[in-house]
Amino acid sequence: MGSKGSVLVTKSSISCAPSFNVDVVDTVGCGDSYTAAIALGYLHNMSGICTLTLANAVGAATAASMGAGRNVATLDKVLGILRESNLNEDGGEFWRELFEGNLEEGEVFLLSARKPVDGDDDRFVHVPARNVGHQLISKFE
Repeated sequence: MGSKGSVLVTKSSISCAPSFNVDVVDTVGCGDSYTAAIALGYLHNMSGICTLTLANAVGAATAASMGAGRNVATLDKVLGILRESNLNEDGGEFWRELFEGNLEEGEVFLLSARKPVDGDDDRFVHVPARNVGHQLISKFE
């Protein structure tokens, strides 16, 4: 979903993670880096929301550098993005529209930099970006 973020659907849940705000220099290699992070999350039995957050951070770190190969995401760049937790949020409107009328059951986890407020769509379980970021950072430091 590119600049909007990503969605992971499993038998038991749906996880949604908005993209991170970065200055995009070059998108070459972003998909490959993102996919590698998804595989890493799967192999290490990470939750869906942690896997997406990691993949989005790796993709964002790759986009912030020129060219593929040696300029793909470094651990330091990824950890920096996770620490900042600067999400491209639109108040959840995009995610509500995406799932409008298409959710029958199951939980939808939404990575969010803000706390839920009255009036938020109760179909979403808001997961604090800082908590997920800290969890991932502790795995890789």
